Amino acid sequence: MLQVHGQKHPLVARSYHNIGIVYEAQGKDEEALDQYKKSLEIKMRVYGQDHPFVASSYHNIGNVYQEQGKGEEALDQYTKSLEIRIRVYGQDHPR
Repeated sequence: MLQVHGQKHPLVARSYHNIGIVYEAQGKDEEALDQYKKSLEIKMRVYGQDHPFVASSYHNIGNVYQEQGKGEEALDQYTKSLEIRIRVYGQDHPR
């Protein structure tokens, strides 16, 4: 996929994100974080900071930090995710 689309393509970001999900499910937290952060970097470049895909990456990173017992780091990531979703969808959106 990298050879076809290049390092900055949204499909590459999705692949990194999905690999992160698998690593997280396997309990491989550091590997999951690495993949989620790669995905986040591409998503921010492609979509900008205020996009639901970016919010999802922050949320998943927060999940890993929470699993690691890193509450402050998790809260920071969850807060970033929530702020984006409020800006995108509005305060009263059912999501």
